[in-house]
Amino acid sequence: MSTLIDQEKVINGFTRAEWDRRHRKIREMLQLRNIDCLVVVGCSAKNWAYATNQMYVMGEGTTGLGDYTYAVFPMEGEPVQLQGVPTGTGKIWVGPNLTIPTVLDPIFKKGKGEGQRIKDYAWGIVQIVKERGLEKGAIGIADMRVMPAEVYLEVVRELPQAMFVPAGDVLLEIRRIKSPEEQEYIRKAALAADKGAEAMIEEASRPGATMGGIQMACRVGMLKAGAQRVDFVSVRVASWEEMINSSYLSRDPSRNVMKGDLILNEINPMFNGLEAQACYPISVGTAEKDMPDSLKKTLKLHKEMYEFVRGELRPGKTVLDIEREAAKIAASHGMTGKVWTLQTSEMVEDHYKLNYTEIKPGMAYVNHPSVSPASGEKGHRGIIMGNTLIITEGEPEVTSRRSVGITVV
Repeated sequence: MSTLIDQEKVINGFTRAEWDRRHRKIREMLQLRNIDCLVVVGCSAKNWAYATNQMYVMGEGTTGLGDYTYAVFPMEGEPVQLQGVPTGTGKIWVGPNLTIPTVLDPIFKKGKGEGQRIKDYAWGIVQIVKERGLEKGAIGIADMRVMPAEVYLEVVRELPQAMFVPAGDVLLEIRRIKSPEEQEYIRKAALAADKGAEAMIEEASRPGATMGGIQMACRVGMLKAGAQRVDFVSVRVASWEEMINSSYLSRDPSRNVMKGDLILNEINPMFNGLEAQACYPISVGTAEKDMPDSLKKTLKLHKEMYEFVRGELRPGKTVLDIEREAAKIAASHGMTGKVWTLQTSEMVEDHYKLNYTEIKPGMAYVNHPSVSPASGEKGHRGIIMGNTLIITEGEPEVTSRRSVGITVV
């Protein structure tokens, strides 16, 4: 990491100044929305993407595998983390190495049996809200896509005088522009993705390589590069003919890699809730000049669209401006089906195109053109190449060091 983060004491991945900035911005948004208290939900679903709001508010180490975690963030006073680790006191200790700030929080209530305690997140949320005198206030949920229905309904039942509002947009708005510290982690994630690509290439070059082996090598390569989490490693191995003529490609991990195959991939490492995605096409044994004309044409289209988007990602533009022009490029190549190029760098928001959002410095986007033939027609569907860019005042910063062009092994 750069001296930007190393020069100060880091608490759970970020400096105290960064935590103060985040919490201040959250309160600014709560004030604008007339929300008295924010309940933030996190879980490991969607390859940890649904944990990123929780990580943003309380830290990377506050969401466990296979469980939900919650934070109650009041307009005034310190936020409280709820996490299901029981102790003899009926409360849990969230220490200074786990979250900001250090708090005690109740989530265990007594059961009917002697000495029995039951983990009950709804009960814990209600107790904290009442302790802060907010039981008649406006409570925002960030966000409703993640909050389990039974927890939400129980909280609503126990706080009948409160007003509940969806508030996922509060954190989405704040997270959209990355701080200098957050940008450092995006760059670090991009370098881990590069290491994952190198591991894939090395494994694909080995006699007897399999699709599962390539996928595992990529994941291990990113973890060795320091990635705290690997959101997903999507790897497809097939010949070009299979890719353009079949609606279903085998996901059998034991499938051997053969000469003439293509290895297409999407890989996502994460550091402290910040991600970078990269897609590095690999050709097994076939140089680009010897590839079928339809494949060369498809590679040319994707590269042209990628370079166009990289040139257009400038402050003042909108995603819609860029997508419309990219679609025209695809149409000039005879592609009349679904076309898109950009997604936000957070996987949890990848279905939020936010087409009318003005692009501003500090935002991060994944630039990976995706094209599909018109309905009923055959052809390649999906993503071939791409990486993550950080918006600056001028030309966007490409966070990866590897070229997005095809690699021949």
